[in-house]
Amino acid sequence: MTVRTIDLRRPAQVSCTWQRRLNQLSATTVERLPEPTQLYSLITLTFVLHEPDPDAGDCVCCQAPWPCTAVRQAYRLREGF
Repeated sequence: MTVRTIDLRRPAQVSCTWQRRLNQLSATTVERLPEPTQLYSLITLTFVLHEPDPDAGDCVCCQAPWPCTAVRQAYRLREGF
C-alpha cells in the first residue's frame, strides 16, 4: 500500500483582489528612476563629456568656446540641487 506524505488535493489559493501584474494581456512596465535621480545623472554625464581642450580652449564634445552652453546649464541645474 502506498502512503502519500503530501496532500495533493489542497485547494488553490486564490486572491480576492485583482492584480494588474498577473494579467497576461497588459504591457509590462519598466520601473523608472525618479526624475531628480535621472536629472542628476544627466548633469554628471554632461560634466564628463563636455570638458575643455587644453590646447585649443574649446569644448572637446561640441567644439564651442568653453564653458559651452551645456556646461553652463548643467552647472546651474546642479547648483539648484
